Amino acid sequence: MTSKTTRSKAAPGSVASTTADPSGKELFADLLHSIYVSRSRYFRPSFRAPWSCWLDGSFTAFHVVTRGTCWIEMRGLPKPLRLSAGDFVVVPRGTQHVVLSTPGTEPVNFFEVVGQRAPNGDGVFSAGGHGRLTKLICGGMQFENSAADALLAALPPLIQVKGRQGNAQPWLRAAVAHLLEALKSEGPDRPTVFARLADILFIQAVRTYLDQNADLARTGWLAALHDKRISRAVGLLHANSEQGWTVAALADRSALSRSAFSERFLRTVGVPPHRYLARLRMNKAAQRLRHHSDSIAAIAASAGYASLASFSKAFKRQHGVGPKAFRKSGRIAN
Repeated sequence: MTSKTTRSKAAPGSVASTTADPSGKELFADLLHSIYVSRSRYFRPSFRAPWSCWLDGSFTAFHVVTRGTCWIEMRGLPKPLRLSAGDFVVVPRGTQHVVLSTPGTEPVNFFEVVGQRAPNGDGVFSAGGHGRLTKLICGGMQFENSAADALLAALPPLIQVKGRQGNAQPWLRAAVAHLLEALKSEGPDRPTVFARLADILFIQAVRTYLDQNADLARTGWLAALHDKRISRAVGLLHANSEQGWTVAALADRSALSRSAFSERFLRTVGVPPHRYLARLRMNKAAQRLRHHSDSIAAIAASAGYASLASFSKAFKRQHGVGPKAFRKSGRIAN
């Protein structure tokens, strides 16, 4: 699994003797720790039936129903999903979807509606007809390393967090209250506050989904948590991504033959071990470039590259720009 660009590390036996196996909870915590919203936008539509808006983009979308009811339609859903006051839905990978008053209503582009309606002092804009009222908080968020993020790849097309008797979950009510206050502010820290609130909304939605559905996962990162041998290997990669891991070393730690391990890892996680490790290293490298002042050479070495040129080439292939430009521009990786 190592290549000419990968540093030579300790032998598999020494890795095994010095490296602890992270638990599923630790692995989950590590993945959530990598979640970082770099940019977010929020809208407060007040719709009267009939109305219908479609959204499509390379961002994670979400909708909170604060009053009334509506429906959401999207690829991957067997039928339209009815939403009520207090419900919260997240579309992790930005799949095209329609939010509407009644199934069958012809949709228009959400952002065209936004552009045609001037918001009031509280940021609320009105649209639709003259029927029943539905109020929403809609938003979008972009993550660092989203193209390679194992968590986004493992999540379903839509996550729903149900309200209780018309009221949102306590954590959601608190986040929405903070958001509404932030929307009234024009301070220089406003974008940062928005991004951190988006962090909370997304992570809590994922936690809720895992609590309710993790046992149903069949492939991807979530499925790996329920396969003790593959979970051990994935945990070792997360905890020690700088190691010169080989398939043989991981198979040995998983108590499987090399061929059995490779087949099981691919079937469970969805990508071969070497590709998973490469993505993981680049994710961690991007985080260090964004949040630390370490030299690019040091970051390249920690990612397993002896050559800065090889690291830069691999980084650009995954993120679209080289590490220097990524750090300088604060670019969001899509």
